[in-house]
Amino acid sequence: MFLVEERRNGQRRAEIYMRPDGLFEGRIYRLTSETASEAIRAKAEFEICGVTETLPRIETLVDEGLGL
Repeated sequence: MFLVEERRNGQRRAEIYMRPDGLFEGRIYRLTSETASEAIRAKAEFEICGVTETLPRIETLVDEGLGL
């Protein structure tokens, strides 16, 4: 997967990826700590995942998930 975009809103972070099959995947994470070990653990588990055929649609879903 290729990272296309990253967005932040307070203690929440989102990443949008383009998958090998051409679909776009959005993941939203809650940041719990600034320490490296906790950041790795937080990155391993996402709260929301969406998969769409178009980038604008996943951007909309991610923005809604982040409260933007």
